[in-house]
Amino acid sequence: YIPGNHDVSNPGQEKLFKDKFRAPYFHFLYRNVLFLCLNSDDSSESTTKDRPHRFGKDQLEMIKKAVEENSGAKWIMVFLHKPLWNDNTLDKNGWLDVENLLKGKNYTVFAGHVHHYQKFVRNGMRYYSLSTTGGASKLRGPVYGEFDHVAWVTMKKDGPVVANLLLDGILDDALRL
Repeated sequence: YIPGNHDVSNPGQEKLFKDKFRAPYFHFLYRNVLFLCLNSDDSSESTTKDRPHRFGKDQLEMIKKAVEENSGAKWIMVFLHKPLWNDNTLDKNGWLDVENLLKGKNYTVFAGHVHHYQKFVRNGMRYYSLSTTGGASKLRGPVYGEFDHVAWVTMKKDGPVVANLLLDGILDDALRL
């Protein structure tokens, strides 16, 4: 589990999340793939009521250490709630620091929050902003990036393959049947 803005938007929620799920960010290695599960709403350094979407120094240090200690991993999968790479605070939210730590590595990024499916390519890597996976949406269909789905990810030699499982069919990562 990774937290979203509705899970850790105040100190009480943050405490409940930590009590139930332990760390709001963590990593693990599975079949030589490093999984970075991040908290895009890290308030560890917040001094105001305005809790920006961002990464704190401790979380960035965890990412750095995880990448260094697992330098032989064949791929890195990154999960976070808000697609910070597409945020208007990119210059200060810490995402550029994360990309710098991942530089030269093979990785794929998955986020939610906006309830609208989009596929991005940054630094030659694929970034996905998933559609709703149960949250609010007009559900106007794939042409609008609005559909209820589960992203099915299969790791292959050359990296992950993403298929979007819908109630009425399966779409690839370009939203084609």
